[in-house]
Amino acid sequence: MRELQIAFITSPMIRRWMRILTIIEQEETFTTITLADKLAISQRTLVKDIHLIKEHFGDSVAIYSNNTGFRFAEIDRLMYQEKKEELLDQDALYEILERIFYGDFADLDELAHQYNYAETTLRRFLKKTQPTLEEYDLSLSFKPVKFIGEESNIRKFFFDFYYGGEQTPQTVRPPDDLHAIIRKELSVELKTYKIGTGISIAAFYSLLYLTMVRVKQEQLIKVPEWAKRLVYQDEDYQLFESLIPIIDREYGILLPKDELVWLYLMIVSKRTTSCLEYEQCFLLRFDQWPQTTAIVTDYFSNELFSQWDRPLLITFTRSYFIAWQLSNALWPIWNKQQIEVRHIAMQQSSYEKNVAFLKKHQEELRLSATALEELAVGFTLFSELLIHSHQPRQNILFLLEGDSMVVQSIRLQAQRLLGESYQLNFLSLPELTEERLKSNKTDLIVTNYRPYIFDYELEKDYLLINTIPNQKDWDQLMQRLNTLVTS
Repeated sequence: MRELQIAFITSPMIRRWMRILTIIEQEETFTTITLADKLAISQRTLVKDIHLIKEHFGDSVAIYSNNTGFRFAEIDRLMYQEKKEELLDQDALYEILERIFYGDFADLDELAHQYNYAETTLRRFLKKTQPTLEEYDLSLSFKPVKFIGEESNIRKFFFDFYYGGEQTPQTVRPPDDLHAIIRKELSVELKTYKIGTGISIAAFYSLLYLTMVRVKQEQLIKVPEWAKRLVYQDEDYQLFESLIPIIDREYGILLPKDELVWLYLMIVSKRTTSCLEYEQCFLLRFDQWPQTTAIVTDYFSNELFSQWDRPLLITFTRSYFIAWQLSNALWPIWNKQQIEVRHIAMQQSSYEKNVAFLKKHQEELRLSATALEELAVGFTLFSELLIHSHQPRQNILFLLEGDSMVVQSIRLQAQRLLGESYQLNFLSLPELTEERLKSNKTDLIVTNYRPYIFDYELEKDYLLINTIPNQKDWDQLMQRLNTLVTS
């Protein structure tokens, strides 16, 4: 569960449980010492929590001890998720957040009476969430209980909490018929959409529904004139204007043009790493920061990229930078990543290198210290994805020996796992020469026959696997290939 959601759980025990589950879902094996240290609780409390967690989740999970500690495994994922939702079924803060989302405001004393809390207790619960809200530049009022802050920041909080978090009994989702209505009305027009986006389907409808709800409450977004001019001249925007009569007719909500501009910019600012035509189109229409060309070219000037398609990498990366700068100029909060995403980025080997690179160009990009940190996180995730998506097709040479059926089976496994991303070579008898094995055309040699390593004095990168490879062998191969890419 996301830390953003955990911060709003009223029960200290359930809050601990969710943090425990979040960690052991990822790590699977753990010891009480290390886990207790991470959670800053006693081992006695942790052992008691684990016992109660096992009781609550029953047959949906398995938690058992071995010589090295504990192991966690999901047995029935659907039941497991349902059991997690049960823990939050009547959480007061989750229900209050849902009321705030829909504009159903009430004073603190009224809410305390409704949820059977002392007013001081409920106030304490709400105040504990303040550090989390401050990350979105938001605060709480108590007469009535609602958010105070910029409209774009309020929308970002709700989007992260409901779409970016786990499903809970109080999760707000778009109406079931929204997708069907738009598909029916705009099926032809959607096929002409040229600029593209990296946003997912559910994220789009979450943003659209969020816009509808806020407009219904007359909580409107402010869009600068320069951004409106930029969007109005974009031919794909006309498709968005066709949403106005549809939403008005079906839901009785008349969306102002500014709201459609905001929604459009939210969508086009999410770029892809897969469709070059989309990114070329985006740059043609939205490139307001020409200085990024030299900066991105500098990033890929390293000799390490000599065998890559540099123009392609530069185009995708410029598009990412322009989209990020667009959001930063309009609504900076929308470049904010949740804490779990930040942690993933900071674990990447390229993160510190990217921080140093951005500091080198900080003045040109006009980045504050906070903006630089946010860009470093997002850019690290983007660049890792881009580099792995468009790596040169490395040549892997397989030297396989053994029973003919076993050898053919290994070849089939290799083709299924690696065939789409790598050039695989399986040598026949006449091709097995020392010159071939030491050719510059080979990036990695994989063999299950140890004598070849010594007979041919292999100097190039090689990997020795078992005669019949197991999962550990394939995992090790993938790790080696990833190392080749990132280096």
